[in-house]
Amino acid sequence: MIDLSEIEAVHFERVSLQTKNFDMAIIFKDYHTFKRINSIPRESIDLIKNYLNEIDIIFSEGLIPMNWNNVLQSIRDDFDAFLEDGAWKFL
Repeated sequence: MIDLSEIEAVHFERVSLQTKNFDMAIIFKDYHTFKRINSIPRESIDLIKNYLNEIDIIFSEGLIPMNWNNVLQSIRDDFDAFLEDGAWKFL
């Protein structure tokens, strides 16, 4: 089970109209931990986005899967620069 208060952001991966499924990466506030859920049916994305909006969790989407170990390490290495550059706007 995931404690919603520990979630920093959610990123939807492999999102396109040509695919039947997408993946979802849940990034936790410790900037060390993430959880990936694979092969979610494409028709579920709007329902999930609406829910995340209701509980005030930011989300983004992209075409390719991210290497979250590297991304989170980069954020931890220079957290101030991450914030100054707009935090999750790079997604």
